[in-house]
Amino acid sequence: MISSHELAAEVFDEERFTKKIMAGLSELRHGIHDGLFTAHMGEENWEIAHRVLMPAFGPLNIQNMFDEMHDIATQLVMKWARQGPKQKIMVTDDFTRLTLDTIALCAMGTRFNSFYSEEMHPFVDAMVGMLKTAGDRSRRPGLVNNLPTTENNKYWEDIDYLRNLCKELVDTRKKNPTDKKDLLNALINGRDPKTGKGMSYDSIIDNMITFLIAGEYTSVKKLGLF
Repeated sequence: MISSHELAAEVFDEERFTKKIMAGLSELRHGIHDGLFTAHMGEENWEIAHRVLMPAFGPLNIQNMFDEMHDIATQLVMKWARQGPKQKIMVTDDFTRLTLDTIALCAMGTRFNSFYSEEMHPFVDAMVGMLKTAGDRSRRPGLVNNLPTTENNKYWEDIDYLRNLCKELVDTRKKNPTDKKDLLNALINGRDPKTGKGMSYDSIIDNMITFLIAGEYTSVKKLGLF
């Protein structure tokens, strides 16, 4: 466990340690290609995205998200209050809704309204399906992964759903531009200070999925709920 600033500085030394994409992460490249978490060391899209997105996670930008975070958290509290003291609460499901809706609103200006439905948002099922199957595929021979099995077909369907959802969000923002300083605008309008390049359309989609998955999955996991 990395438990101090000194240890963190040591393991983050890029001259001593490098990034290695193996096993399940390699399979995730089918869905998110060279996004920030799945890119190989030195891939151009990773370098551009890294430099473009750094300012989006500055303290002031995070502080500006507070009202929207409070909005979604209030929805959770109101849902629990309305159910009354005798109702059993599915904490895992509701924290999944909490993190997904918070990330979607704060980072991408969209509302999934997960608290207004008994069913989980389809994004969650597609995300879990892709992550689980990627791990399973990493332990199988390549020949098996190319067979038209039900699991393999579902894997590609999950990828298509995630990418189409993010494309819809990007296209909607482009048709309805706003000056909001959120992650989606950084992805669309940001320019690499080193090369002057913006992110390609596919790279924007790759990193939208990356952030939705990373924020959703790790936030809930850190709470010890999965």
